Amino acid sequence: MRDDRIELCFDDSPLEADPVLRRHRIAAPDFGPIDVSEDVRRLACHAWEDRLCAEYVGVMVARRFHGLLVDVNAPNDLQELAVMMISQEQRHASLCLEAARALGSSGNVAFDVSELQQARTTNDVELELLRMICGTYAVGEVAALSLLKDTLRGLPRSGFRRVLESIARDEVLHARIGPLLIRELLRAPGLPWLGKIGRAQVIDLVEGQRVAMRRRDVVAADEPSHATDPLRVEAARRLGLTPAAEFQAAYKRAVEVVVPRELLRVAGLSI
Repeated sequence: MRDDRIELCFDDSPLEADPVLRRHRIAAPDFGPIDVSEDVRRLACHAWEDRLCAEYVGVMVARRFHGLLVDVNAPNDLQELAVMMISQEQRHASLCLEAARALGSSGNVAFDVSELQQARTTNDVELELLRMICGTYAVGEVAALSLLKDTLRGLPRSGFRRVLESIARDEVLHARIGPLLIRELLRAPGLPWLGKIGRAQVIDLVEGQRVAMRRRDVVAADEPSHATDPLRVEAARRLGLTPAAEFQAAYKRAVEVVVPRELLRVAGLSI
């Protein structure tokens, strides 16, 4: 393991079986028998572990968002929503973990240390928060919800699909808060707890996030291996996966079409 990577073990405590505590946790759906070839199972297992990583990093991102809101003394309702988003991200991670376990995962997953730390920079707190509003939430989460919707359209009914449906229901909040805050930022007199922000600065931050997302390699090296075999494609869909070409097209549409459309519709921001 490299110095910039760390392996975490996702397991359950002895308290997991307590009926009172269990009522407060989200229950995973029944994934049923996994009747696919070994290579498709392995591919799907890796994909769900990747989703687990993304959702668990989302916990850290939402914690940082809440901390910044506290630091600037943001209104109470926003702080409450941020705490709810932390809980939702944790539940998403739990659901993805159960999906990965159903496919044979040990629950040991490697992360980049920097992603888990979500370290603050030397920038002003207001600027850090503005970057999260304009980049993480107004672009990243809007794109994430769009991707989930496109993915769900191509999946048959299964426990794996139900996991993604549960995540998508929560993502509506995550994708909504960024554009709404931008709308208020651009209205006079803006948000007193965040200072005076110009339209040009907001656009720069939004476009910076879109540029970063365009540069990402969003398909793992082994994913295209099932894309040309109809039987393997169908098997992968039953496990919650879409072919690489479909995912790439949906990702591009999210960044290039959906994000600008939502910012214009909700915030009145043209980019």
